[in-house]
Amino acid sequence: SQELWFDPVSVFDSDCEEEFESVQEDTLSLNGLEGVASSNISSLRDANYGEHSSLVDQMQKPGGLSTGNSARNSASEAARISNSQILCSKDVNPQLKYDGASNEVKQPVFLDDIASSAGEGPGKEVGLLDNCGILPSNCLPCLASTVSSVEKRRSLSSSPPSARKKNALKLPFKWKEGHPNAALFSSKRLLQRPKAGSQVPFCPTEKRMFDCWSHIEPGTFKVRSENYFRDKKKDFAHNHAAYYPFGVDVFLSPRKIDHIARFVELPIVGHSGKLPSILVVNVQIPLYPPALFHSEIDGEGMNFVLYFKLSDSYLKELPPHFQENIRRIIDDGVEKVKGFPVDTNVPFRERLKILGRVANVEDLHMSAAERKLMQAYNEKPVLSRPQHEFYSGENYFEIDIDMHRFSYISRKGFDAFLDRLKFCVLDVGLTIQGNKPEELPEQILCCVRLSGIDYMNYHQLSLNQEPSDTSAET
Repeated sequence: SQELWFDPVSVFDSDCEEEFESVQEDTLSLNGLEGVASSNISSLRDANYGEHSSLVDQMQKPGGLSTGNSARNSASEAARISNSQILCSKDVNPQLKYDGASNEVKQPVFLDDIASSAGEGPGKEVGLLDNCGILPSNCLPCLASTVSSVEKRRSLSSSPPSARKKNALKLPFKWKEGHPNAALFSSKRLLQRPKAGSQVPFCPTEKRMFDCWSHIEPGTFKVRSENYFRDKKKDFAHNHAAYYPFGVDVFLSPRKIDHIARFVELPIVGHSGKLPSILVVNVQIPLYPPALFHSEIDGEGMNFVLYFKLSDSYLKELPPHFQENIRRIIDDGVEKVKGFPVDTNVPFRERLKILGRVANVEDLHMSAAERKLMQAYNEKPVLSRPQHEFYSGENYFEIDIDMHRFSYISRKGFDAFLDRLKFCVLDVGLTIQGNKPEELPEQILCCVRLSGIDYMNYHQLSLNQEPSDTSAET
């Protein structure tokens, strides 16, 4: 659809918690993206509207824009000669360049340099938005339009904004034919209701093997300490959790899978009464690249499914307020939050917080820009709201964390590391944020270590089966 690329009602969500500290804006930001985007996109919108549909197709695969520009330039040679309108590199900040020979950053680090540097070889020049599908290089041809501005406005308004937004949100991403990931899904067999935790093998932490999962001590995560509201300091958590891991699965899927516990065989565990015996954490990870002007929130991806069992001694080890907070998460309780001009009722589930870190940073080969990003954001907690959903079933509770809906910047940073997941040791945990002194120190809800997971080794989960009848969305 021609309207999707210029959709004016696209929404960019934030996934950062209030205490999330970012690095200085002048070194790690889009650094002038607003100025560049507003002028250049305006030129594209006014001058090249008749050609933007082909540009959209080329944006969906890396490197496609440059090829498309070459073809378009040769086809419109007469128009370029007559109009002589070229957007030259003088309009782009000359500081946003790498040294082609040394491949080292000469100027402050920009976030898109990080993503574009992944997989780039020496001698290749990288622009500000090279991988975003906007600027193929520092010089972008700009052709004069033969369509009147009235006709362009009429074409853009051919359908109401609400319809354009719905189309953008519902359109699943599809790889272009010939792309490596296009053949990935067709070559993978379908799994019919596999046993939970049967895909990724377990390995003790001390063996340091890859493509497996391991136990990790809850006490290795830093959380809000008992005196956090006075000194703002964090400390290591108590060395016990409410739930402990018993298995991990990785499933590929042409579209993201919600409430995945319906399609796997969970073990039969004795009912505890107060809390569900099994906790399922379904992390939905996109495998298609993020697009700045698209609003895809569905498409080809994978599900990291983490299974946890309720601790036998949770009644003794966990303070009563934390047990009550878990219950409020499950029951979808609300709490009153003071605000101006009036107090508001907020879902208690918005307190759910993700704890994550790369445990082997020193083993990864990263550029200077990537290392700065890792130092700034590694081990920073993030509230999962609003990109989460919750489901309950017979003696289990599922939390879906939807990375398809993460902000563009978060998606861009993760996409740069996607091919290096098989070299990363990831420690993942969940906690419930403590907002009152009596709720501190924070406790660990669950945690697990994922060592070098290579998603290319796993298969698709079949959805052509009868889901469990005992499940319900909460």
